[in-house]
Order: sequence, then structure tokens, then C-alpha cells
Amino acid sequence: MPSNDEPPSTQLGFCEPLENASDIEGVAHNSPDWRDWDGGKIGGSPSWLNPKDIPLNGPLRCALCKHRNEEAGNGDKEGTLLRFLTQIYSPADSAVENEDAFHRSLYVFCCPHPLCSSSENAHESVVVLRGQLPKENMFYPNDCNTIEDEAWKKHHSDTWDINLCIMCGQRASGKCPIAEKWFCCKDHQRDYHKALKKAKETNQQPDLNPYIYKESELVVEEEPMEESDENANDENDFDEINKASIFANGEGDESDELLEQSDLNEMTGTGAGTTDPATLDFYIRTGRANGSVKSQCLRYCRWPNEDLNVDDLENGNGPLWISSENQPNAAGDIPPCEYCGADRKFEFQVMPQMVTFLQSCMGNEEIEGSSLTEEGKNALIVATDIVDKAREEGNETDLPEGFKEKHEALVDKFKASLLQDGKKDEALDFGTIAVFSCTASCGGKNKDESLGGYKKEFAWRQKPLE
Repeated sequence: MPSNDEPPSTQLGFCEPLENASDIEGVAHNSPDWRDWDGGKIGGSPSWLNPKDIPLNGPLRCALCKHRNEEAGNGDKEGTLLRFLTQIYSPADSAVENEDAFHRSLYVFCCPHPLCSSSENAHESVVVLRGQLPKENMFYPNDCNTIEDEAWKKHHSDTWDINLCIMCGQRASGKCPIAEKWFCCKDHQRDYHKALKKAKETNQQPDLNPYIYKESELVVEEEPMEESDENANDENDFDEINKASIFANGEGDESDELLEQSDLNEMTGTGAGTTDPATLDFYIRTGRANGSVKSQCLRYCRWPNEDLNVDDLENGNGPLWISSENQPNAAGDIPPCEYCGADRKFEFQVMPQMVTFLQSCMGNEEIEGSSLTEEGKNALIVATDIVDKAREEGNETDLPEGFKEKHEALVDKFKASLLQDGKKDEALDFGTIAVFSCTASCGGKNKDESLGGYKKEFAWRQKPLE
């Protein structure tokens, strides 16, 4: 992350797969050496900054699912368990003149239920927690030069007699006498026993990936600048920019090449697969550097301008919306901090590319070549509209040669990817998740003790493209 004294700039986060399971020990707060905490982690379990005062009262659940259950007359049924998506380390002590924010991390949890991804109130299906500590604290050394990693254990929850759920890494409520493992709830206890039963049948270790997202490191780098951005709205440059950033035939797997740009251009008659200016801005910006940063799964630019509205992209550092629909209203949709009353402003966003990295790894059951990238899904949306319109008008014979077959192949691939989900009622998707945080990065004790040493921030979950 940029230092507190530097002007705001946009940082991009990328997924860095772990070569070995032991590599996770050096990621995020798993190491007590905070000099190496730049970036964060994706999937797996949260690496708690404060390993002692983690949230109480059971695992985080979806408020939106709970509301649907109540409306359906199932008020006793709890909301869907939220899944941990990502965390990022972002100190703010100098920026807000608050020594309590010397160490500061934000955690994003999201509901995987498909109904939540398309809901008008999708933001109720996301929980963002902020944890922070002063430099002098009981968990990490003041001077990292004096520590010995193997001897230092104060950053581990078990040092403080806090047991974590083996499934999700949240506070455990009980230990299973059969599995001899700690769990946060009966749901995760049942899931673990399913994995355990399957493991015994194959004589392997329990595979928890169907129930948690694939774990990897989040690495950050500066967003590249591109001169052509200044002329992005120029009509003469429109086709060239759009061709490079939307469904482009560049490097990638076969799913990116199933529908060629020329096919889409010919059928839409506009030289583009979409005419939504927000969508075009989204793909133009993520297609910078000849598409070399298209795999970005997080964009970070904390409080870029004191007068910046959530829909102000003139300086290029605000949230990047995937469509013109379902955007928040700055005046009423972004609440101030409920703890201190300070304004909340944009800090970072989770990009749809992260969905690809978060999908459960199904091991030997995975169908080879059946995964579909976010770019492939967006191509499928456009192509389906084209085919449906041609079918309605009786013009299917006018489609380019092979277009219909390519579309059908992409549909089959998408269906296969859905069938591989760990649970039939879970299919994580979103347009983007924009996080708005307290501009005072306030500290102190919570009125709501159920969150322990953490505070809630606000997230807007924009619906995916339809």
C-alpha cells in the first residue's frame, strides 16, 4: 500500500497461488514480522490482526438470506453462512493522526447464495470488518529485528485460549468428540464430517475446498498509466480501445476465444458488445497495458479526494462500476460511521475477476477445461442476447458461420462450471464489491461487543451483468 504521506494512487491486487501449503505461514498476519505485511490474502480463513478479540456469537451470516427466510415464514432459519473472500493490510495512523491505526486490516465476507447476487439489496449480503492496533500492542513486537519467528507465538489465537473453527477460521463454539476438531456451528461440523467420510473412502486427508475458497496470496502493484485513456471517449479511438479490452483475442485459454470480437461486432452493428458507458469504462480501464492487468482482482485507492462522490470517475481513482445500473447514491446509500459519525468514503473494491480465483477446487472430480472466466461469462451474456434476438426475428441463418455453435459450446461450459460448485445452492457472483470506510479510522471499544475488537464498515455489492 502507498505510504500515508503520498498522494492517492490506484494499486491493483493480483492473486498469487501458493506453491506449497506451508507458504501460507508467511502470508498476512500469520507471520509476526509486520514489515512483510504489504498486500493480504484471498480465500481460506481470515488471518486475524487481533487474534484474541475476534467476533463472538457464532459465525457471520447473511442478513439478506435471513430476511428472505422470515418473509417465507421460516423465521427460525438462520441466514446463509458468509464466506471469507479477502483481506488487505492498510495502515492509516499518519493519514488520520490516530496512533491506534498503526496496524490496520480490512476483511471482506460475502454470501454465496445466487439470490443474493441479483438482489436490489445485495449490499446486505456482505460484511466488512476493520481491525486495527497501535504499534505497541500485546500481539506483535515493536522492533521486528529482535524477534525469532519460531519462538514468537503471541499472534496466534490459541496462545490466548481462543479456539478457531477448522472450516472457516472464525471463533469456535464447541469441539466435536468424534472428529476432535473445533467448530463454529453445526453446519460446519456437518460439512467437515462429509469431507471426512469422503476422505476415508479415498484414503486421503479431508478436502475442505468445497466449503471454503481456494487460498492464495494477494500481491499489489501500482496501476499502469496509459496515454490513450485521455482519449477513451473519442469516437475515432472507440473501436480500437474496445477491441483491446472487451472479449479480445489476446492471450488466454480457449474459453476466451470461443466468441471472437469480429462476431460480436458484426451482430451488434456498433463495433462493441455493449453500449453501456460504465461497462465500457470498466473494460477500458482494466484493459490497460495491452491487457496485462486484466486479471486484477482488487483495486485500492483510499479516500482519493475529500469532495469525491461515489460516481465521480473524473480523476480515475474512484470506484469502477461494471454497469450504470445498481450504483449507490452518495447522498443516501453510503451511511456515515455508526461508531464516530465520520463520513465513509471509498477505499477499495473487489473485482469480478476474483470470482475465478475463489471457486472451490474440486480435485479429481473437476471436469478438465470446464472452468469459465469472468470474461467468458460476459461474452456469453452478449452472445445469448444476439442468438435470442435472431431466433425471435427468424434470422438465425444470418448469424456468422459457426457463431451459434460457439455460443452453444460456451453455454455447455458454463453449465459444467455450475455443476462443479461444492453446494448446489451456492454460486458466488457479483459485478463488484466497493468498500467504503470510516475516514477517521476510529478506534475505541465497540457498543456492540459481539464484534470483539473489530468494527463494521460498509460495502456496496453491485449486481453482475445480466
